[in-house]
Amino acid sequence: MGLCFALALAVSYLLSLGGIRFQAQEAVSFTIQDEPVAQIDDRLFGHFLERASWGEPGPEVSLEPGTQQIQPAAVELMRQMNIPLLRFPGGTDVDYIDWRDLISNVPGRDPKRPVTIGYSGKKITNQFGLDEYFQLRDQLGTETILVVNFLDALSRRLPLEEAALRVAGLVAYANAPAGAALPEGMPDWPAVRRENGHAEPYRVEYIQIGNETWLEGFRRRVREGTGLSEPVDLAQWYLQCLKAYIQAIDAVDPSVELIIDGTMGQGVERTVLADAAIRNRVKYVAFHSYAPGHVREVKQDGEPVASRAMAAIDWWNAWVAMPGHFSESGVNQAVANHTQFAQSLGYQIAVTEWNWNGWGFDELEPPPAIDWPLASGLGAAGFLNGMMRHGDEIAIACQSMLVGASWDITSIRVDPTAQTPPYFLPQGQITQFYSKHHGSSLLSVESLEVPRYRQPFDMGWARSPEAEIALIDLVATADEDTVYVHIINRSFDRDLRVALDLSDFSAIGNAVTHHLFSERRPAPPDSQRLSVGEITAKPLSTQGQSLQVMLPKRSVSILEIPRA
Repeated sequence: MGLCFALALAVSYLLSLGGIRFQAQEAVSFTIQDEPVAQIDDRLFGHFLERASWGEPGPEVSLEPGTQQIQPAAVELMRQMNIPLLRFPGGTDVDYIDWRDLISNVPGRDPKRPVTIGYSGKKITNQFGLDEYFQLRDQLGTETILVVNFLDALSRRLPLEEAALRVAGLVAYANAPAGAALPEGMPDWPAVRRENGHAEPYRVEYIQIGNETWLEGFRRRVREGTGLSEPVDLAQWYLQCLKAYIQAIDAVDPSVELIIDGTMGQGVERTVLADAAIRNRVKYVAFHSYAPGHVREVKQDGEPVASRAMAAIDWWNAWVAMPGHFSESGVNQAVANHTQFAQSLGYQIAVTEWNWNGWGFDELEPPPAIDWPLASGLGAAGFLNGMMRHGDEIAIACQSMLVGASWDITSIRVDPTAQTPPYFLPQGQITQFYSKHHGSSLLSVESLEVPRYRQPFDMGWARSPEAEIALIDLVATADEDTVYVHIINRSFDRDLRVALDLSDFSAIGNAVTHHLFSERRPAPPDSQRLSVGEITAKPLSTQGQSLQVMLPKRSVSILEIPRA
């Protein structure tokens, strides 16, 4: 590829996208300043190892047959992902189950683990429990978020003191040393842990209290269990429950960091998060992001659209503009527009669940010329760009979900029989891509007019963005030795050229690596129909302190530029 900084104007013509016209063969210019504007936390590239009783048991169906360990080939793929943080054991199910089901030799019970009934009334086994999880954690060298049941207390299924003591028991099983003084009435969980094969504490770093307390089903159960419906009364009850949990947890391990929801419904969070005791003890608040969800129909300006009449580019342009919210300049901002109140109180943000999560649109018969799994990869990259843009506020993130056999949002797809090898799906590839190639600081970027397009369609949970969407979404990060330029080309059918001005850097090496996520060629076999993306790398050369790069259509590039 020629890297001359001059504009390639041959065979040029005007292209109109969303009212913005630009020369199709011109390079879109970006100037990258050697000026850190935020920090990038490695924990942004975490994952969620979920066990969902209602559809995707995750690790429960990923085991090597006849064992309680995840298939070694899947573990090897996890190693390749450079995972800094894992969330376990569940999301929605957590508030409907007893954590003790995930261990053996519980006092007063049969030594074997029971089958658990999840939130929807369906069963899930507990072959891959807490001890098996921590063995995997040690293999991967990750930190851990354990999510605990909050609904038992809030809905008064259990007396508050009993619910809090039960959650503190999980903290004791994970973190208390042998012989530790435990709260009155608590079993000797460190002794049980030793009986289960691990005498030393597991040293869990984070406890998340409850999951998605803003959901209507969760809030309905709280109203039914308590008789409370007014926001002021609910807020005081939430505070009472949270403080009881915190007191019980601190009696076991006051060093563990706490995460609570940043949204609780009816404005309850404004009272809860503002409480001085909560602000003093809780470090993180959680926000989740999914799109498009269940797509039963497509709307434009509030009116249903004949989906069969939509062009392939219409579907593509919608899919790559999710999840996340967009700025006026058309670039992804992740959850930024929801977090201002929490940030104003000094909390850090933990996006403990996020993904491109859509289903049902096959019935709407989108054109076969497009592949939604590839679009989901670009959508995931956009969300990661958005989180890095807000690196000073967003410290933790967990992509859903790490491994499984049925849901199409998994990072790693497994065969429960272990007859065929596991493989990556695009969202897992993208998070791996970014985790391996990013800097510790966000750099300032300026750009001339970037081509944009209008995305007018509502699909499922995803609303049409108010802003036009930038075809090129660029973020620059750096460390002491390397500059990384993360670039998404959302265009459905056009390769686009970018010109990077690096003159603000004192010196730039001339050996650049262009890492590329793009459509897999040749296409994957039918048995791996979701594995549509591939990651490749090739060398480039700089021209002084400038660089031109052609971005293939439907791709994500990371340019690794050494500082001389």
